[in-house]
Amino acid sequence: MTVTFMEQYGGEAEQVLSAVLDQSRDCIKLVSVTGELEFMNTNGRRAMEIPDFQLVAGKQWADLWPETSRKLIVDSLDKARRGQNSRFEALCPTYAGSESWWDVSVAPLYDGDGALSHILATSRDVTASVNLRLSEKLRREAAEREAEFSDAISREMRHRLKNQLAVVGSVAKLIARNSTSVEEMNEKFERKILALARAQDLLTIHRDFPISARDAIHQVLEASGAGDQIEVLSIPTVRMGDDAVQGLALILGELQTNSLKYGALASGEGKITLSGRIAGQSLSLHWHEDTGREITKPEATGVGMKILERLGSSTDARATTDWHRTGPAHHFYLRFLPDGPYPASDEVSDHIRQTR
Repeated sequence: MTVTFMEQYGGEAEQVLSAVLDQSRDCIKLVSVTGELEFMNTNGRRAMEIPDFQLVAGKQWADLWPETSRKLIVDSLDKARRGQNSRFEALCPTYAGSESWWDVSVAPLYDGDGALSHILATSRDVTASVNLRLSEKLRREAAEREAEFSDAISREMRHRLKNQLAVVGSVAKLIARNSTSVEEMNEKFERKILALARAQDLLTIHRDFPISARDAIHQVLEASGAGDQIEVLSIPTVRMGDDAVQGLALILGELQTNSLKYGALASGEGKITLSGRIAGQSLSLHWHEDTGREITKPEATGVGMKILERLGSSTDARATTDWHRTGPAHHFYLRFLPDGPYPASDEVSDHIRQTR
């Protein structure tokens, strides 16, 4: 039969020890060598929300901890049996179920003969400080994510600005080559600049109903400033959701920018056709460039092609680029919406014109 600490030293020792230990706000426990709880001070029971020590007396100390923290208790008891002190911080709900964090110190206690008699465990409620650290960590992580996001946005804006400037320069050259007077050039250039500005509104334009693929393509090309150089062939009669319209705007914007810099739109000799077909649950679009001259396939893949590969792929197929003698042929895919009670295509076009 196990002789408890209080039985061993008598009632007088119990009163003195309790009075001393109750001056501490910590939860002070005496644990047997085999791990059972033998004593807990009054303030400790209050901190742990234990109304009566008899509810936990004789129970394994480790069993009062959640499974996620139990190994820390078992390891600390093993160290105490080997004569080692230990300290750790862990989460353990009180007896009443309140979530609390504890800073726990565990040390061996020896009798007059130097033999291990008990294990002393002292737990201090550090919930407030841990929550503060966690809150600061969350704020720091949120600030880091915000900084990373801002940096990514900044890089993307610089990239888009460079592309826009390249488009403006190329469009100006195209207009200059095909204008007979300064007045005509000014008029055309102003119209193209306004079209480029409208392109920025394309991703946020409000629509009362989904737009058809053909109308979306014409809007993007018209807003690009170089759309009249691209021949749109057959496009299936399907409707596109917001994500697909955004992807279309980004992809066609990149393709036109690359073409204005290096491809068919860089000179008056080039030609581009755009056609589409249904491929499973996706709209397959085919962009074919003929620069009018022999070109060499670039060795590196640019940002535009990476955007095409990412946004232009679906669960059914991956976006690809094939190179022929006079230019690239890009194949990309966008999801379209299921059939619904949508207005006719000419009604959509009228609505779009009215909202401009």
